[in-house]
Amino acid sequence: MKKFISVLVLGLFLTLPNSITAQVKLNHIAVYVENLKESTDFYQSIIGLEQIEEPFKDGLHTWFKLGNSQLHLIEGEWKAVTINKNNHLCFSIPNMESFISKLEKEEIAFEDWPGKPNAITKRVDGVQQVYFKDPNGYWIEVNDDY
Repeated sequence: MKKFISVLVLGLFLTLPNSITAQVKLNHIAVYVENLKESTDFYQSIIGLEQIEEPFKDGLHTWFKLGNSQLHLIEGEWKAVTINKNNHLCFSIPNMESFISKLEKEEIAFEDWPGKPNAITKRVDGVQQVYFKDPNGYWIEVNDDY
C-alpha cells in the first residue's frame, strides 16, 4: 500500500507543473506611448485592432482586444528609448499583399528581417513577414501565418 501511495503521489507531483502551466494565459501587453491619440489611430487603422472599453476613463489609456488577450496603450511622459528589432509585437493577417498595399498607401516604411527597405522576408516554412515601427519607435512584425 505504501508503494502504491508513493507512486500515486509521485505521479501527481510530476503532472503538477503541466496542470499549472496549462492554467496560465496571457492577460495583456502594455505599451507606453508618447501620444495616445496617434498611437490609438495607428493600432486601429493600420493594424486593425478592435478598441474595447477601459476602466480608467482618464484619457491616458486605450485598450484593444487582442485575440483572447488585450493590448493596453498608456500615455505618459516620454523619454526616448532604443528598441532592438528582436523586441517586437507580431500580428498575423490573412493577406500580405493587401496589407503591403495599406502600408504603401499610408506611406509607412517597412522592411524585411535583415533590414532591406520595401522587402518581405519569406521564412523556411513559407510564412511571409515584414517589419516596421509604430509612432513610438516600437518594432512591429506582421506576417501571414493566419
